[in-house]
Amino acid sequence: MDHSNHTTLLQAGSQTAISDRMRELLARAAQDHVYEQRTQGAVLDEIRQRLEGMEWLLREVRERELGGLSGALETVSGRLDDITTRPPSWAEGLAQHVEAVRDHVDAVGEQVGNVDARVESVSERVKPVIELPSLWADVGAVSESLDEALSRLQSVVDSSEGISQRLGDFAGRLGQLNASMEAAANRFTRLDKSMADLTTRTERIEAGLSALPGAVEAKFKTVDEAMTASTELLSASIEEVGAKVDDAESRLAGRLDGLDGRADRVEGRLVAVETRLTSVDGRIETADGCLADIDTRLDGVDGRLGGLDSRLAGVDQRLGAVDGHLGRHDDRFDGLDGRIDGRFTALDERMAGTGNQLGETATRVEGRFNDLGIHLDTIDERLSEVEERVVTRFDGLDATLTGMSTTADKASEHLEAIDDRVEAVNQRVGQLPVTLSISERVGELLDTQTIEHVKRLDAIDERLTAAAAALTDAVTARPDRAELAESVTGIVEPATTDLTKRLGALEETMLALAEALLRPSRNTKD
Repeated sequence: MDHSNHTTLLQAGSQTAISDRMRELLARAAQDHVYEQRTQGAVLDEIRQRLEGMEWLLREVRERELGGLSGALETVSGRLDDITTRPPSWAEGLAQHVEAVRDHVDAVGEQVGNVDARVESVSERVKPVIELPSLWADVGAVSESLDEALSRLQSVVDSSEGISQRLGDFAGRLGQLNASMEAAANRFTRLDKSMADLTTRTERIEAGLSALPGAVEAKFKTVDEAMTASTELLSASIEEVGAKVDDAESRLAGRLDGLDGRADRVEGRLVAVETRLTSVDGRIETADGCLADIDTRLDGVDGRLGGLDSRLAGVDQRLGAVDGHLGRHDDRFDGLDGRIDGRFTALDERMAGTGNQLGETATRVEGRFNDLGIHLDTIDERLSEVEERVVTRFDGLDATLTGMSTTADKASEHLEAIDDRVEAVNQRVGQLPVTLSISERVGELLDTQTIEHVKRLDAIDERLTAAAAALTDAVTARPDRAELAESVTGIVEPATTDLTKRLGALEETMLALAEALLRPSRNTKD
C-alpha cells in the first residue's frame, strides 16, 4: 500500500478525510487481495494443467518408450539366446571334418599296428636264418675237431711209415673237405652279409609297412620251410659226418693202439731173443748140445715171426678196407658238398628275390606314407587357415564389443547429463515463491518421477551390464565371433539409435516444461 500521504493527512487534522482515505486504502487493499487471489488461482490452474500435461507425457513415455525399449531388449536377449544355443553350420562341418580326420588317423594307427604284428611275425620267421651263425660255430667246432684228428693222424703217420701215404691221401681229402668247408664258410659269410642287408632293410621298412600280400607270406613260408629243411639236413649231415669221423678216429686209434701193443710185445720178445742169443753165444763155447735147442727155439721164433707177418698182412688188408671206406666217404662228402652248394645257390637266389620283393614293398609303403604325409600336411594347412579365420573373426567381435561398450558408456554419460539437468530443473523449480506452494508439490512430483526413472534407468543399466557381460562371455566362448558380432551390431545399433532419439525427445520435452514453469508470472497490478 501507498503511505506517502499519511503525514499530510495527520497534519491537516481532518478526521473525515482520514477516514475516507483509510476506507479508500482498505478498499484498494481488498481489491488488490482479491486480484492477487485470482492471479494466484490462475497461476495455480496453469501450473496444475502443465503438471497434468507432464504427468501425461511421463505416462506416455513410460507406456510407449520404455515398453518399446523393454521389447527391443527382450528381442535382443532372445536373439542372443538363439545364437548361444544354436551352433553355426561351419562349426558342425568342422566337427564332422575333425571326426573324419580322427577316424582316418585311427585307421592309420590300426594299419601301423598290423604292420608291427607282421614285422614281428617276419622277425620270428627270420630267426632260423639269424641262427645260421650258430650253425657256422658248429661247423667251426667240427673243423677244429677235424684239425685235431689231422694232428692225431699226423702222429700216426710219424709212428708208421707204411700208413703215412694213405693217411697223407686221407689228409689231402680232408684238406679238400676243409677247402669245401671254407667255401661253405665264405658262402655263410655272404649269407650273413645278405642277412645283415635284409635286417637293415627290414629296420628301414618297419615304420612304413602297412600290409604284406599273401603271396609274400606264402613265399616266406616256403623259404622258411626250405631253410628249416636245409638247416636240418645240414645239421644231420654234419652230425653224421662228425659221428663217422669220430667212429673212424676211434677205430683207427684202437687199431693203432693194438698195433703199438703188438709191436711192443714183438720188440720185447726180440729183446728176450737177443738176450737169449747172447746167453746162447756165451754158452756156445761151453756146450754144443744147446745149439739144437737154440735152433728149435729159433724155429719157433721164426714161426711166431711168420704169424706176426701174417697178422701184419691182415692189418694191411684192414687198413686198405678202411682206406676204401674213407674213399667212399670222400665221394659222399663231394656229393654232399655239391648238394649244399646247389641249395645255398638256390637259397641265395630266393633271398635275392625276397629282397627285391621287400624293396618293392618298401617303396610302395614309402609312397603310401608319403601320400599320407602330404594329406596330413594339407589338413594341417586347412586347420591353420580355419584357425586364422576364427582369430580374425574373434578380433572383429572384440572390436565390435569395444565399440558397444563405448556406446554404452556414452549412453550412461548421456543419462548422467539428463540427471544433472533434472536436478538443475529441480533447483530452479525450488526457487519459486513459497507462498504459491508450488515448490513442495513440484518437488514431490519430480522426486517421485526422478527416483522412479532413476531406478528404472539403473535397472536398465544393470540389465545392460549383465547382458553385456554374459554376451561377452558367450561370444568369447563361441568360435563364430565375426558372424555373432555382425548380427549383434545389426540388432544393437538400431536399438541404440532409437533409444538415443527417444532420450533426446524426452530431454527436449523436459527442458520445454522447465522453461514453461520458470517463465516470470504476470504483474500484480493492472
